[in-house]
Amino acid sequence: MPTIQEKEQTQTKSQRRWWLRGALLVIGAVVLAGCAAPFVNAARFAGSIQHALESSLGRKVEFEKVHFTLFSGPGFSLERVTIGEDPRYGLEPFAFVPVLQARVRLDRLLFGEIRLSGLRLVDPSLNFVRGRDGTWNVVELVTRLTAPRHAPLNLFPTFEVSDGRLDFKLGNRKTTLYIADSDLTVYPARSGKVYVEFSGSPARTDRAGNGFGHFRASLNWALSQGSGPGKLAGDVTLDPSNLSELATLFQGHDLGVHGTVGSTAHIEGPLDRLTIGGELRLEDVHRWDLLPSSGENWRIRYQGDADLRAQHLAFTTVPSPGSQAPAPVTVQVRANNFLARSDWSVFAQLNRAPLADLLPLAKRMGLTIPQEARLEGTLEGVIGFSSSSGLQGGVGISNAAASLPGIPPLRSAEAHATISGDHMHFDPALIETEFGGTLEASGDYYLTNPNIDALLTVTDFPVRELRRTFNEWFEPAAAFSALSEGELSGRFEYSHALAAPDSGSPASWSGEFQFTNATLLMPGLAVPLAHAQGSVLFDPATFSLERMSAKLGDETIRATYHYNAAARHPERIHLELAQTSLEQVQAAMDPTLEPQGLLARFRLGRRPVPSWLAARNLEGDILIDRFSINEVNLGSLSSRFLWQGTNIRFASLQVNLPEGLIRAQGNVNLSSYVPRLRLETSVAGFPWGGGILNAAGDLATSGLGAESIRNLRASGTFDGRDLELGTNNTFDRVSGAYEFSFAQGWPNLRLSNVEAVQEDSSLTGRAASNAEGKLLIDLDGAGRQLHFESPLLPQNAEPGPPAAPAAVAQK
Repeated sequence: MPTIQEKEQTQTKSQRRWWLRGALLVIGAVVLAGCAAPFVNAARFAGSIQHALESSLGRKVEFEKVHFTLFSGPGFSLERVTIGEDPRYGLEPFAFVPVLQARVRLDRLLFGEIRLSGLRLVDPSLNFVRGRDGTWNVVELVTRLTAPRHAPLNLFPTFEVSDGRLDFKLGNRKTTLYIADSDLTVYPARSGKVYVEFSGSPARTDRAGNGFGHFRASLNWALSQGSGPGKLAGDVTLDPSNLSELATLFQGHDLGVHGTVGSTAHIEGPLDRLTIGGELRLEDVHRWDLLPSSGENWRIRYQGDADLRAQHLAFTTVPSPGSQAPAPVTVQVRANNFLARSDWSVFAQLNRAPLADLLPLAKRMGLTIPQEARLEGTLEGVIGFSSSSGLQGGVGISNAAASLPGIPPLRSAEAHATISGDHMHFDPALIETEFGGTLEASGDYYLTNPNIDALLTVTDFPVRELRRTFNEWFEPAAAFSALSEGELSGRFEYSHALAAPDSGSPASWSGEFQFTNATLLMPGLAVPLAHAQGSVLFDPATFSLERMSAKLGDETIRATYHYNAAARHPERIHLELAQTSLEQVQAAMDPTLEPQGLLARFRLGRRPVPSWLAARNLEGDILIDRFSINEVNLGSLSSRFLWQGTNIRFASLQVNLPEGLIRAQGNVNLSSYVPRLRLETSVAGFPWGGGILNAAGDLATSGLGAESIRNLRASGTFDGRDLELGTNNTFDRVSGAYEFSFAQGWPNLRLSNVEAVQEDSSLTGRAASNAEGKLLIDLDGAGRQLHFESPLLPQNAEPGPPAAPAAVAQK
């Protein structure tokens, strides 16, 4: 039989099962009711709900459907709700709400009264309006939601917004600024304070996008019992956001500065006299078309004040705690009317700011200087940017020094720059160098369409060091790339459009200068031109060299040169020499006439044509007062020529012999391993055999020096008067055809169709030279036959020993 204790245990277990079953039944009923509640039409309570909402909000409320809710709190779910506006703030409704969840107070519901304890607006569109009297509708609404003093806790409505859109209106005009993805919670407290939790992304109606940055705030709002705005205290956080998006938020367009910005701030005080203190964090600040550079981050402390009613905000940076020295950079920010067409400005006060510390930021903002460059010095001045006038300011640079590895630094004791709009102008500054001479620099930098313009003025500056300086700090200047040694004075203008990396235009130079005691290294010349001097005027499309004189070996050469890219023949040159020889000309032009290198020596394949020779398109003329070949003075030489690539065409070539005249035209072809010459020549008034000889014909050869003599071929016609051929053989007229070449080093001359007139008789025949340098002549006619010899050289030539075949070939 069970004991009394066992009976009590059994009874206790039975009671527990009963309570468990009851609890499960209650839970099941609640779950069932909660699941069924949204499907139960609560239309019969619509009037009471509408009255409760209008009493709490002080605004007319309309909705289409109403259902019960349980899981989100006992209450009702209203669909397609329109909350009207207080007539003081306009006619447009305060809110359009797809779903409004209204929780009710159970203590009042037991007595048959519907009183709200909380409102939750899901995905609404709200209008925050400032009236003509300066008050805001949202402030008036929050005031209505606060509980009367001494009321029990949590017995008054809370106000929540989930994923809403907040628009702002100033009177009847809606601003471009709105806040997307907003979550707002307002908890009124018995003490008269309102606790506000907020997060959202500011955006603009005139810009595409889901928001510019993301803000969070946790605030305590002590509402005033009078007409004042009350006091606000709390923390505001800007989560790491895109800097360009925030600039777009205030300015309406991208300012071209990208990076990441974040901030934490504490605010406190009345709405019209808020004090602000916090820290700003900037990371990877760079120009829009440049890549970010990690490691360059700033943490900036600031403090200021704000008047939310007047839409005024101002703050300034402050030194870090414990810092004794004044901050080298102080930034002031002001913003007005930020809910409408914002008017804002940023000013940076520079107080002996180290230039080296600002260099990384300058590079990331697009300042084009060599990557290895180091800048030293200090900055004084003010730089500001405002939404109305853009960038403005002026700075002074003291004790500036710019250096690159391997070259001496450039120094300037003082320099000044002014900024206006997108234009930065650098006043002329004297640059001190270790090279001698003087260098003065000024320039302009344009921000919107990045472009650099620089003006450099030099006096007696060493050519070698100036070229090195230009090459390292700017771009190579082709205008004096052929110069070395010597000094240079003049003015140089540098311009470079800094567009996107793949579309930027090349840098360009222009200006004018004079050079003295320089060495000129020209492509195609084997020897440099020494002791050169002259003046140059140039720009990207033209180049003019005037009054140039230099030493070519021991001889003085004078020249003018002009280049025009738009001309049919871009290059034009005029050369004058007092004297020179064919041997000197060939030696000087050896790299042009004969290719260099191992393959060229064995003449394998086609001749490689250097780029400068392939691009040559030069028209010119040359004048030589005394021209000689193999130490024989021929007289003055003048020529007009056109040099295109590997072909030099002589339009005219004239040699004024001491007695007689040579004229020719033809071309030199440089496309093969040896130059090939073809000329149409004529000789007039040449003294020979005691008379005058004239000739005309074609001449062709290839090679240089002795090789060109060995390869010489000539043919044509001749005529002469009063010629003495041999001993006692004088002819009134002689004419015929000739062929000339060298055979085994000996001159080989053959005359055909010879007609000779002696007194009244006419003779015909032929002639040929022999190895002894004699011309063997055979003539017959009028019953006569003549066989005699005549020297090839004129009879008045100075006698000497017979020349060896090799010597003849050399000559």
